[in-house]
Amino acid sequence: MADQLGTLLRTLRKQAGLTQEQVAERSKLGVRTIRRLETGTSTDHRLGTVNQIADALGAGPEERLRLAAALAKTSPEPVSEPEPEPEPVSASASGAASPSRRIPGALARAAEELANEITRRWQIEEEQRRVHDPFPLPVRWQDAPEVLTDRPENVRRLPPGATAGPIDLNGDLHSVADVYRRIPSGRLVVLGRAGSGKSILTIRFVLDLLATPAPAAAEAGHPIPVIFSLGSWDPTTTALHDWLIGLLLRDHPHLVERVPGGSTLAAALVDANLVLPVLDGFDEIAEGLRPDALEALNSTSIPLVLTSRREEFDKVVRKAGTPLVWAAGVELVDLTPGDLTDYLPRTSRPVNSRGSSRRSGREERYANVWDVVLEALRTQDTPAGRNLARVLSTP
Repeated sequence: MADQLGTLLRTLRKQAGLTQEQVAERSKLGVRTIRRLETGTSTDHRLGTVNQIADALGAGPEERLRLAAALAKTSPEPVSEPEPEPEPVSASASGAASPSRRIPGALARAAEELANEITRRWQIEEEQRRVHDPFPLPVRWQDAPEVLTDRPENVRRLPPGATAGPIDLNGDLHSVADVYRRIPSGRLVVLGRAGSGKSILTIRFVLDLLATPAPAAAEAGHPIPVIFSLGSWDPTTTALHDWLIGLLLRDHPHLVERVPGGSTLAAALVDANLVLPVLDGFDEIAEGLRPDALEALNSTSIPLVLTSRREEFDKVVRKAGTPLVWAAGVELVDLTPGDLTDYLPRTSRPVNSRGSSRRSGREERYANVWDVVLEALRTQDTPAGRNLARVLSTP
C-alpha cells in the first residue's frame, strides 16, 4: 500500500498531466525510482530526491510544504536530531563563515541541501534560456561610476588613515565569481540597462560560486548564494532579515524544520551568515520605496550582490546622498559588431539555412540567413541598420 508521500507524489503528477516516464526525464531520475516512490516500496526518502521530483512537477510553495510534511512522516530516518543550539558563525570580510569553526550538523546538512537545490534549479534555468546554444554571448563590464560606489578604503574595510587604490574588477562572465572574491567587503553592485545580461550574470555567478561540492562547502561554512527578486520587498513593513527568511521558507519548505531553541532552519542559516543574498532587480522595487530600501541595506554590513538598471539606481543614490555602503560596482557594456559576427552565423544550422550548399574540400558551406543582417550592422548606412545595431547591442 502506498504511503502518504507516494500518494501525494502520484496525485501531483496526475494533476500536472505527466507520465512517470516524463517525470523521470525531467527530474533526471530513473523510472523505477519514480514508481517505487509512488507505490511506497522505496526506502529512498531522501529530501534531495523528493525535491528533484517537485522541480519536475513544477510544484508551488504549498505543494512543497505538503511534500515536506509527508516526507517527515514517511522517512525511515529522522529528519533532524537533537543538537546543541547553533551558535552564530562569525563571517569574514568576504562573507564566508570562518573555516575554523565547525558548523553544527543540522545546519551543515541544511546548507548542503540548499546548495544542491539551488544548483539544480539554476542549471535547469540556464538550459531553458539556451544560454549555451551555440555558446554564451559575451557579458562584459567596466567599473561603475565612482559616484555610484563606495570609496576603495571602505570597500576594503581598512582602518582610519589607510589609503587604497581601486580594486581590480576586470573579468567576464566566466570569471565573475573570482572577481567577486577580490572584494573584501563582499558587497557588489551590478548595473546595466534592460537586456544587458544582469540575469545571465547572476545565474552564472551563483553556479560558479557553488562549484565547490556542496558537502565540502557546507562543512567549511561557505555561504550559499541565493537569488531573491527584490520587487516583492516593502522595506517600510518588513525588515530585510525577516523578508529573506520568509522567501527561503516559501521557496525551500524543508527549511521550516525547527532547530533547538525554536527558530527555523531558514532563520538559523541567515543568522549564521550561511546565506549570501543575491538581490536581483533593485529597480523593480516601487519607486517611492527605493530610498527606504537603500537605507535599510545600508543599515547592515552583510555581504550581498545587488543588481539594478543604472538610471534608477543613480537617481536613488543622488537623492539619498550615499551609494550602497562598502560596495564596489560594475556596469555591463554593449555587445560589439564583432561579437554579433561571431555569434549570429553559429545559430543558423544547415537545416534552416537558405540557398544551396557546396563542398570545398572537407568544408561544407551554407548561405547564411544572417548575411543581410550582418551587412546592415557593418554599414549602418540606413535607419534600419542603425536600429538593428541598437536592438542587437545587448545579450
